Amino acid sequence: MINDSLIYYQGVPGAFSEAAILSHWPQAQPQGCPTFAETFQAILDHPQGIGLLPIENAYRGPVFDVLDLLTASPLSIRAEAVQPVELALMAYGHSDLDRIKKVRSHPQALMQSQKFWREHGLSMEVALDTAGSAKELVELKREDIGAIASPRAAEIYGLNIVYHGIQDHTDNRTRFWLLSRHPISLSSPLKRTKTSMIFDLPDQPGTLVDYLLVYKNFELNLSKVETRPRPGAPFAYRFWIDVVGERDKVDQAWAKGLSSLEWERRLGTYPVLSE
Repeated sequence: MINDSLIYYQGVPGAFSEAAILSHWPQAQPQGCPTFAETFQAILDHPQGIGLLPIENAYRGPVFDVLDLLTASPLSIRAEAVQPVELALMAYGHSDLDRIKKVRSHPQALMQSQKFWREHGLSMEVALDTAGSAKELVELKREDIGAIASPRAAEIYGLNIVYHGIQDHTDNRTRFWLLSRHPISLSSPLKRTKTSMIFDLPDQPGTLVDYLLVYKNFELNLSKVETRPRPGAPFAYRFWIDVVGERDKVDQAWAKGLSSLEWERRLGTYPVLSE
């Protein structure tokens, strides 16, 4: 069990990663780190290190920095957790939209709320993370800048909420991967298991189709197929897939298709805790 464990995340208190930790493990001890790379290093430095990192937003897509760091690390995925994302515009010392000329936040949050700030003629500025932009706003004491973060961040840092729910989509949410070097015993309340893999194939006609058909033949659902630049091969691609289904079937499909791969890594077979 990890209910009382230290769990590393990227950001500061009020971050959505911290909210996802506390939503799923209320007794856990979230520990923020400045960057994704430092979060990975903190997990690796701790003998029983655990971390929760975002991998994909429902509307703005994957967080490739996390995938690339995971691919190069000895960590494995132990669970998937999904967290609703409500974005609020907050200000220092007032709640008057007309006084705000610029918004600051993490690039993902800026993309997820661009309809709002563009319609109101606001410029944007990138920050390292959502809650961090709220914390920095207090330090700057700037009344002409608004931060975009969670309502909890406004509460933590004493900011005034100008607008609630400014995300482009009301069902906005982000999925996170629980990562560790060691196994963690968790089960899915949804009775759903995923396996994530990343691999290289020969750059020849039909190799990807033939490989993916192996999973179809085992009646497994590919819930994601994504490409990444292939290291050392300009304009060639590495493939990332998420497979939904029982581990035994996935193992059989994996073994059957293994000989066609030039390089591979299974990132983990894990329970889906929420969706």
